[in-house]
Amino acid sequence: MGMFDTIHFKKPLACPSCGAEITSLQTKDFECVLASYHVGSVLRGGTVHSGIIKDRLWCDACNKAGRSPADSPVYLVVWHTVLAGVEQELAQAEGRLAAVDRLDLIAWLDEAQLEADRWHRRFCQLHSDVTRWHEHLAHPPGPTPDDEEGRRERSFRRLFSLPDEILNALDPLAAILAANPIAAGEKGLD
Repeated sequence: MGMFDTIHFKKPLACPSCGAEITSLQTKDFECVLASYHVGSVLRGGTVHSGIIKDRLWCDACNKAGRSPADSPVYLVVWHTVLAGVEQELAQAEGRLAAVDRLDLIAWLDEAQLEADRWHRRFCQLHSDVTRWHEHLAHPPGPTPDDEEGRRERSFRRLFSLPDEILNALDPLAAILAANPIAAGEKGLD
């Protein structure tokens, strides 16, 4: 079977046979390195610089119901190596290719920058938590005296230490990973 890339649809496409929602498409038209693309993504490794690529939709619902999935074409609109759209009708794909403008490019660039910022913030938080856990393991807190210095140290630990629910968890690393979800939109990161 080999590797493929996945194109995720902003709005699900409907299967022409059963009407089920299809949210993504696996394709071998690009680099085939398990990359994920959305409208606005720069495509890597494709042979089409600008144009329309015909592919096929796969309906998992039809397959699970024992029906042969419909031979449903889908058209990938590529504009200067950017995925500009995914259409089920050739005429719509041609219209989309002709209608790409600078406002589309600005919107795609804005979304790419926002997503890069979200990933950067997630990485930095995860890195910080793992570093603090490592420091906790290397230098476990001991009893502190009840003087001014001890109060400052306890206060410092409260500010810069991991929460007790992570430190006291059976698997602190799993708790750190759960506190730093990867999926966009979790924990108010959007």
